[in-house]
Amino acid sequence: MDIDRSPSTGADELWRKHAADLMRFATVLVGPSDAHDIAVEAFLRAGTLAAGETVANPRAYLMRAVANRANDLRRSRERRWRRDLAAVGPFSTAGPDTFVDVRRAVGALSLAQRTVVYFVYWEDLSERDIATLLQVAPGTVRRHLVRARIHLRKALQ
Repeated sequence: MDIDRSPSTGADELWRKHAADLMRFATVLVGPSDAHDIAVEAFLRAGTLAAGETVANPRAYLMRAVANRANDLRRSRERRWRRDLAAVGPFSTAGPDTFVDVRRAVGALSLAQRTVVYFVYWEDLSERDIATLLQVAPGTVRRHLVRARIHLRKALQ
């Protein structure tokens, strides 16, 4: 009996194994309306995993791909927002709003801070594990977490 080892079989298996985690992570980073698109695009961009290449930690690789794609989306929206503002003219520089809703407060964090908050509170990972997963220094993770906690404390008072 032959076993089908085509790339689509590997991709299907990877998607089934990691889709829920990717969707949950993408939802935290970009919200529910864009989460599916981000997770799928990141998975497709990381499609080399299914083509027979080996990666030591496919989950970490896919999570990083989601974070990268979310960051691409954020930058694109910021550029569009700046273009639109420039077309309209000067705008008010009122202070930041105070959010009572936790979801909005977390949404106001930077992408890096949201990423770290997700892994600390939803995935229950240590700073060292997050640093390894995101391929950054542990001090970077600690800095993002401290800044996120400060922001959340202020926003939720």
